[in-house]
Parts: sequence; C-alpha cells; structure tokens
Amino acid sequence: MDGHMNVDPVGEDAAWTRAKARARSQRDFYGHLTVYCAVSVLLVVIDLAGGSQGTTLLGLDWAFWPIGGWGLGVFLQGVRAFGFHTNWEDRKATELYEKERERQPRPH
Repeated sequence: MDGHMNVDPVGEDAAWTRAKARARSQRDFYGHLTVYCAVSVLLVVIDLAGGSQGTTLLGLDWAFWPIGGWGLGVFLQGVRAFGFHTNWEDRKATELYEKERERQPRPH
C-alpha cells in the first residue's frame, strides 16, 4: 500500500482531514498568541520607557492601539480555531452531497 487512502466525502477520511486541519489551526493559534504576548510586552515597555503621558487606557500613549487591534485578530483566530462558530461550509457540502446521491440512479 502506498500510504494514500481513498477519501469518502462524508466518511471517516473526510473527518480525519477536517480533524487534522483543525489541529493545525489550533497549533497556529497558539504560536500566534505566543508572539502576540511577547510583542505586546515589548510595546508596553517601549511606550512606558518613552516617557508616557498616560493619555489612553492603562496609562499608555500609543501601545494600547496596536495591542488592541492585534488582540482582536488573535481573539477571532481563537474563535475559529476552537470552533466557537458554526461550520456552515461543511454542513452545506454534506447537504449538497446527499442531494446529489439522491439524484443518481440506483442499481437494481
């Protein structure tokens, strides 16, 4: 056997492919979160060392804005990676697959 499996669009192989993609997505999220935290700390240190006037949240001048914007992106990536969303595309593909199977003539 050459290590390749036939993929059934709605069977175990498709589920395995989705599971692997989700695991990869979660791994990528953790990497992104780690970089985000490290860079955020660096931005806060730079902002505070620059003689902060404390004009925005938490006494920061400018670091709050990139941390907040990037944080929103990290949050949304986490939502997607951990499945706190509806998987509309998979459900729709399964629905369309079933309709196509119903249209095919059945052998007697």
